[in-house]
Amino acid sequence: MDQETEHFISNLWDSMVIKKVITNYWTNNTSNINEDVVCVEEEYKLYIGDDYITNLTASPNNLKELGVGYVISEGYLKPENIVDAQINNDKITIIAKKLNKTNLKKEDNLKLSLKTVLKIIQYMTTIEGIWKITGGTHWACLFDLKGNEITTIEDIGRHNAVDKVIGYGILNNIDLKDKILVSSGRMPYSMVKKAVNANISMILSKSPSTDKGIQLAKNNNIILIGFARKNRFTVYSGFERIVDD
Repeated sequence: MDQETEHFISNLWDSMVIKKVITNYWTNNTSNINEDVVCVEEEYKLYIGDDYITNLTASPNNLKELGVGYVISEGYLKPENIVDAQINNDKITIIAKKLNKTNLKKEDNLKLSLKTVLKIIQYMTTIEGIWKITGGTHWACLFDLKGNEITTIEDIGRHNAVDKVIGYGILNNIDLKDKILVSSGRMPYSMVKKAVNANISMILSKSPSTDKGIQLAKNNNIILIGFARKNRFTVYSGFERIVDD
């Protein structure tokens, strides 16, 4: 194990994202006592100010990002409403300000380079974080139009991972209109809706979409790519905006 990997795993222990458990491992008709590494699962109460919103079950990391991303991606607030987020034990509180309603327009004419798609797919094959250790997480990422990674975050839930990268972008004042949401998870209606609410115009997933997810992407002029694997991918929506330059 190289020094960088050891440092990564040490940080995971310190942040209580993973833990060791004793298991019985059965193979070749024999059972053995084994020590396994598993993901930690916690439950959090989400508030906007004093108003209770919901309970979230998630990995105990990037909790500010989780809260902010959830209230944006589920349509409770717009990015410009967000002031900050506070964490107090199992309580996530979003601090928001009221603004006059504005109609955000998507960048309808944005193009996506084929080179960028292939560059991102290559990056996807190198993700070896918590999933590599436990097999128990999904990941999501944000990329710019040149295929440069902005952030990658893992969580036990694919929805949470997407919320966390959206929240990361908002908390770091990143304009999401020209960014690419990348995910390991399926893209049904509920996931594509998160991109719509966050004003994201491009989605690239390792997994497939559904009919309702595809229709929502088409209705909102979102480039939706699934089954993104080495040297292949499926375009469900926005094929005409993918350019081979």
